[in-house]
Amino acid sequence: MVPGGHWQVLALVVRMQSIRQFAACNEDNLLMPQYDFDRIIDRRALNALKWTAFDEDVLPLWVADMDCAPPPCVTTTIEARVAHGIFGYGSEPKHFRDAWVTHLQARHDWDIDPDWIVPIAGVVPAMRFSLMANPDIRHVLAPSPAYPYFQTVPRIEQRTHHPIRLHRQAGGLEPSFDDMDDQLQALKAPAAILWCNPQNPGGTVYSSHQIQQLVRIGASHGSLIVSDEIWADLILDDNQHIPLGRMAPTTQPTITLMAATKTFNVAGFGCAVAIIPEPVTRQRFLDTQIAMPHVTPLAYAVTESCLRDGWDWHHELLDALRTNRQTVLNWAAQHPEFEVTTGHATFLAWIDSHQRTDMAEHFAKRGVRLSPGKPFGSETAVRLNFGCSPATLSEALRRMDAQ
Repeated sequence: MVPGGHWQVLALVVRMQSIRQFAACNEDNLLMPQYDFDRIIDRRALNALKWTAFDEDVLPLWVADMDCAPPPCVTTTIEARVAHGIFGYGSEPKHFRDAWVTHLQARHDWDIDPDWIVPIAGVVPAMRFSLMANPDIRHVLAPSPAYPYFQTVPRIEQRTHHPIRLHRQAGGLEPSFDDMDDQLQALKAPAAILWCNPQNPGGTVYSSHQIQQLVRIGASHGSLIVSDEIWADLILDDNQHIPLGRMAPTTQPTITLMAATKTFNVAGFGCAVAIIPEPVTRQRFLDTQIAMPHVTPLAYAVTESCLRDGWDWHHELLDALRTNRQTVLNWAAQHPEFEVTTGHATFLAWIDSHQRTDMAEHFAKRGVRLSPGKPFGSETAVRLNFGCSPATLSEALRRMDAQ
């Protein structure tokens, strides 16, 4: 051995031990939560709709945003934009579409052309402009129960609304595709299908086979299909989200609507995308742009930053939501008088009594505000938002138990 060689060997051993300890420490850190989803934040102080619409002693589990802070990249992005100090008219950032293309390929196995993307200030306006762009379509099929705008948008655009009745099954709220086919056959007129996947309020994540059925029915009747997929990245189980546009031929008129606002809890920054592969359908949609609200520079920047840097936060968020969902299901097990559907996605629970028509008032008297079921299409149900702190949820469920 060379002089001092034993010291070299000892140094190497110590170094290897240090590396192992460092790796073990980092592994532990990777397993430790980095974000606090238990923290209660005073949202009334900044006029949050969810918390200011009712008296201060009411716990609001209604409108669909969450009570947690968004990923740190949101604050960093906003601070950088504010520091610039100029707040004039903006335009679409250079890499905005690239962020969506990368995201859809990586997380949804969907390769899209950037030219298919039309930015818009929200999914609901996009639903309306989808109909506005097609004045020849006088009939609209939409699921029921569903987010209220699935009824409101056809009415505002003076189209005849035809409900697609959903029925509770193990995976959430499911349609009969045979009935949908029969409805379109009976109309004998141009129609659009408004779709929601994952489904609000039932949390259903529709399978590849179901999306194929939807595409087939739309094609056989020449129907425009508009799919609200704003919940696509809030799937809590092993189900895979299948984008409508991924399953349909690029020659078929489809509009897939997506946004990062629910996923990263930035609903106040209105920014969504309509993904429209078929050129004629896309141009008609673009021709309505004159009536569209513009996406603000901050909304563009926040969306791009979330799609690029928000996924570690998102991973922990899903764990927190799974825990809250289980708390709701534990409560439901003690209340056989209610049929509670959470499905495999979203942070929503659909609570149906199948008898009472005063559900929202019943729980409001106990200090908990839920979304009434009537605007969704059911007078006997309410929607509960469990995107809140565990303490808030537990207290709300305790109040709901009160006689």
